Amino acid sequence: MTIRMRTLALSAAFMLVVFLLVTWVVSYQMVSHSRQDRKQVQAVYVASKEKELRHYVELGHATLARIAQGSGEEAALQQQVLGALSRMHFGNDGYFFVYDRFGNVLLNPGSMGIDGVDFCDPADTGSDQARMLIAQAHAGGGIVRYNWIKPSSRAEAPKMSYVRTADQWGWIIGAGLYMDDIERELAAFDANAARTLRDTQIRLTAFAIGSVMLISVAGLAWNLRNSRISGEKLRRLARRVVSSQEEERARVARELHDGVVQVLVSSKYLFETAQLHLEQAPGKEAIRDAKRDPKRDPKRDPDQPAARESPPAGHAPQALLAQGLRRLQDALVEIRRVSHGLHPALLADLGLAAALRMLVEQLRPQRAVDLRFTELGTIPALSQAQRTALFRVAQEALSNALTHAQAGWVQVTLAGSGHHVALTIEDNGHGFDLKKVRADGKGGIGLRNMRERIESLEGSDFIMHTGPDGTRVEARLRLAPPETETRARARPAPGLRHRPPARRPAA
Repeated sequence: MTIRMRTLALSAAFMLVVFLLVTWVVSYQMVSHSRQDRKQVQAVYVASKEKELRHYVELGHATLARIAQGSGEEAALQQQVLGALSRMHFGNDGYFFVYDRFGNVLLNPGSMGIDGVDFCDPADTGSDQARMLIAQAHAGGGIVRYNWIKPSSRAEAPKMSYVRTADQWGWIIGAGLYMDDIERELAAFDANAARTLRDTQIRLTAFAIGSVMLISVAGLAWNLRNSRISGEKLRRLARRVVSSQEEERARVARELHDGVVQVLVSSKYLFETAQLHLEQAPGKEAIRDAKRDPKRDPKRDPDQPAARESPPAGHAPQALLAQGLRRLQDALVEIRRVSHGLHPALLADLGLAAALRMLVEQLRPQRAVDLRFTELGTIPALSQAQRTALFRVAQEALSNALTHAQAGWVQVTLAGSGHHVALTIEDNGHGFDLKKVRADGKGGIGLRNMRERIESLEGSDFIMHTGPDGTRVEARLRLAPPETETRARARPAPGLRHRPPARRPAA
């Protein structure tokens, strides 16, 4: 799996985790708000029921007070009150109940024509509801909650009753409402909240899946686009490498043809001339011809080449051989120069400064330019890659300055300190248009090679300034502190332990 695919997979996984967390947070918030809303709705329903019950009981108490103020016997008035209360129904299952001051039942569902529902009688064993109602009434009245048989369904249901005492005869009058309708409303509210939560989760999940798919498609398109761009870059790089190789081969061929080959050809001519001198010495030619064909007259040989005639006078064989040896020595020097340009041995043996100094000394006689090299400070130890990169930058910059800049002087400076190395090549030539060269995809290969060589090293900078007054190329390297390097070298490799040196046996 490529880095881009891993990045895409990690991004998709991260987005999926984020959406799961968002879904959980939203679900938790919705459930919390739903519970709070349910409590508020329940409180509103209960408050409404309590208010309704108070209204009914106050209405029954007002009826009792109005009849009790009438004329007639008390027993008749009491029967009239009970008859009026028994006819006062509210809702499907609402009715009044009445106790006297001693806790005896005066009005019950049976006397109201409600079948299947008994009234709680304090005299019955285990009738805690009646005692709760009477105790609450004597305590000043209020709400009492308990479970009782609902007339319409003949099933037990939660009920809320309101009781109070009547001042005329000390009766306890009350009314009750069943709470199962509130439970149904709350159940419907819970179902609606669950449906809303489920719909929200489905929408979030669909949105998360759509987002992940969109990210995947976008990442795939981005990966394809980057693959095309990378492929194009690789093709350009391959063409650049091939072009660089061809340029290097052309340079080496040119160096060999213009230098080494010419010297070798001249040496060959001198040796051949010396050979003719030796072969045409007195007595040698006759002996040679006799050995070749004793019956043949050399003066009448039609195959004798014209070039084998007597060499010019004044060229002794010893002088020609000496001159040929000098030319061979020059060829060796030229070969060493070309070899040093390809891979300087001094770079590995004596360091970067010595290799740069030799490069400048070799180029100085070939050009009518004031070519100088300066070493400043102490050059720290560099790796092979760092030395090679800086040397190649110096080679390319010097080649450009000596070939294209038409400069009067070129200065090469190598400066160093404990943690920094800076190589500067500057000249006073006419410069060039840097933006145009960078924009040209076919040209400027040397500049790109210099920049890429330096930027491939860690902690490096490549700076170039050019203009009508000259060109300045600077390569800087930031090195690790010596103590850090010492600790790094002293640190044992993972999995290895320091072992003391083995003792040699005594002689």
